[in-house]
This record gives sequence, structure tokens and C-alpha cells, in this order.
Amino acid sequence: MTLFNGSKLESARTRRLTTFVLTAAFALSAAFATARPALAAPSAPPGGDAAYQVEISANVPGRTGGGSWYWLELDKDGGGIYAGSDCAHGGSGASPARGTLTWQQQGDQLVIHGVVSSGLPPFAYEPILVPAAYGHYAETFAQVLPTLTAFLTSVGADVSNGSVQVQVAP
Repeated sequence: MTLFNGSKLESARTRRLTTFVLTAAFALSAAFATARPALAAPSAPPGGDAAYQVEISANVPGRTGGGSWYWLELDKDGGGIYAGSDCAHGGSGASPARGTLTWQQQGDQLVIHGVVSSGLPPFAYEPILVPAAYGHYAETFAQVLPTLTAFLTSVGADVSNGSVQVQVAP
């Protein structure tokens, strides 16, 4: 047996080392590929598990209309988070919003506080009212967004032909 390059022994060792390195690299790549989505997932807010997830799509058609689109997570501890936006047609574009909220159940309704949009007065979404039962609902502005309805009406907007779609899910 010789230990020079090109010998049978050296060639067998090189093949085993190459096989080992390639196998290890493949295993490491597979580990990172499966771990990466978990690393990219957002962390749960303090308080943990959601009791409800609520999606709201409120729209008033026409040049003077507008809309609000929100996702709200209502945690079991009475807190939660939200993200969304609203805009007026013919205005300066959408106003993004996100933050924390509080909520409570009152009878057959969920009463949500703390949702704020930079495009509206800070009281505009106080409160948001949605059904406490899981399901999809077609509501009026006044039923879901009573203060926003009063504000928009006070500045001359007509929300009577608007509609609000609400999805309440676990």
C-alpha cells in the first residue's frame, strides 16, 4: 500500500470523506430548510391564545365613500392585537394602523376598544361591536362602528348605502 495521491487506498479514503461531507451538508441543509419557516413565524402576543379572530371590511361606494379593513385578534385574557387600514375615496390614500386592544363580551356582542387609525380622530373606532358567535355577518355601519358612523355623518358623509362584512372565527 502506498500513500501517494492516485493510490487505491487514498482514492477509497477520498470517496468516503466526500460521501460523508456531502451527506452531512445535505442533512444540515434539510434541517435549515425545515427550521426556517418556524423561525420566520411571528411570535404570539403576551397573553397567548386567541379566543376570537375578527375580520372587518367596511365600505361605502362612490367618490365620497371610503373603507376600513381590519384584522383583530382577541385573546382569552381580554387583550389583543390588530392591524388594518382605512381610506377615503378621493383622499390622500390609505392610513395603516396596528396596535393593541382590549375587549369584553357583553351579552351577545363583543365590545372592542383601543383600535386607532392615523387617518381618523382617535375616538372614531370606540367601540367596535361584533357578534359573539362564530360566523359571517353582513351588518350596517351603525351596528359595528357606531361612533365612526356618527362622526362621518357629522361631517356630511352618507354611510346609509355602505355595508360591513364581519367574520368572527376561533
